[in-house]
Amino acid sequence: MDRELSVERPELREKLLSIARLQYAVHPGIITPDESGKISPQRLFKNPDSFHVLELGAGFGELCVEYMRSNPDHEYTAFEIKWDRIRNLLKHADADRLHPRVVPVDFDWFFESMLPAHSFDRIIIYFPDPWPKRRHWKHRLIHKGFPDRLSPIMRPGADIYLATDYGPYARRMLSAFRKSALKPAFPFPHYVRENPLPTRTHFEKLMSQKRKPYFMVWKNE
Repeated sequence: MDRELSVERPELREKLLSIARLQYAVHPGIITPDESGKISPQRLFKNPDSFHVLELGAGFGELCVEYMRSNPDHEYTAFEIKWDRIRNLLKHADADRLHPRVVPVDFDWFFESMLPAHSFDRIIIYFPDPWPKRRHWKHRLIHKGFPDRLSPIMRPGADIYLATDYGPYARRMLSAFRKSALKPAFPFPHYVRENPLPTRTHFEKLMSQKRKPYFMVWKNE
């Protein structure tokens, strides 16, 4: 579903929000948008002054759980659409008495208007679908306008962690962020080949056997 189409057609946006509000599972960690399509800070955060982390595309939750184990004072929000992955994430989080918030929504559906403004200190986007075929490039999450979508939800000093194992997509990511107002954390060529976060996802472990991923960090100064 192209984001531009959902924005231009209000009736389609409402249909997508109706899908997002469906509760296929009951758990205190699952958060869905209200009738206006918003998620209030009060529903998302226990402490408005704590360090807030957002992960777009949490997969089976390995990064989320490991991150929260290492940073128990951080509050973690994860977007994930697949319910088998959500169940796995919450199962392991519950076992460790961790309390992430999980939003069961396709994170390319106007997430920036759904989330509270200026709320996140860290955004993690690891291994988004690279859509390698040229005719599918329009479906890629990260393109030249993507950093502008992140800016409204970031706090001053926030950082963005990105990763992909696909070289052509890495170049597109770099091009998009180099043209933005965000600043690279790493010297040119603005990426490293080792994960700067102290955990590896299942996908990273699988892909690194074939090719070494690209990791980038950009800062909102």
